[in-house]
Amino acid sequence: MNLKLQKRPIPFRYPGGKYYALNMLAPYWCYCPHDEYREPFVGGGSVFFSKNKTKHNIINDIDSELITTYKMMQNPQTRKALVSLLTNEIASKERWREVLEFIPANDLEVAFKYYYLNRTSFSGKLISPAWGYREHRSLPPERWHERIIPCGEKLEGVEIQNYDFEKIINLPARGKSVLMFVDPPYFRPLKKKHYRYGFEPEDHVRLARVLKQTPHKFFLTYEDTPEVRDLYSWAYINDLNFSYRVGDSTTNGGKRLRGTELIISNYKLPCHNLFENE
Repeated sequence: MNLKLQKRPIPFRYPGGKYYALNMLAPYWCYCPHDEYREPFVGGGSVFFSKNKTKHNIINDIDSELITTYKMMQNPQTRKALVSLLTNEIASKERWREVLEFIPANDLEVAFKYYYLNRTSFSGKLISPAWGYREHRSLPPERWHERIIPCGEKLEGVEIQNYDFEKIINLPARGKSVLMFVDPPYFRPLKKKHYRYGFEPEDHVRLARVLKQTPHKFFLTYEDTPEVRDLYSWAYINDLNFSYRVGDSTTNGGKRLRGTELIISNYKLPCHNLFENE
């Protein structure tokens, strides 16, 4: 049960993003009717921007600069101003260093800095960022509006928050049926380097506890570890194999590295062995 989605623009390059797993994740929202949708860890928003909006939509992230950027994209006036700031930019290592050292004076400048660095840093990582723009491979600045404008339009009417995940999961339902996509930081400690706001072991335990108690439907992605399988032994678990967003493909013959992750949910899809033929 592997759905083929129509490709839609996503705004960011994001470490650990699920863009390359969307066709495998799609059944989890397509076969679960809902009129309210939430993402407690929106990150780069691959799932949100690839699925249809519902009557009620909430995206959230603990990264305040990411959320500020989403809000600047959401508002038509600030979206236009952001596009104006970025369209005439150049992608060079010298300019990248200038923007890295730039201190924003307002929310629009926060969004400018975040978006520029995201698009020009290796794998979009903004913790210990490194220059990562590749001529003729990376999307050039004069085309960044192709992502910002449609994504900003989709954000209109969406509730955008900057809270701890637990508050978002525990919000009372605004609709008749709630579905949440939960994409937390990686479990392994070494992978904390990919995010500005990683998890401690107790955060993973807290997330599992909150999800076990929630009355809402959810599907969750994690890397495949014995600890994760133990934390979610009460839920439905399927293997998910896809090409990682993080990694230097030049060291793997020009191919993206394959990673094994899990899709965990508290509801069952029509096909029990979802990926038996993958």
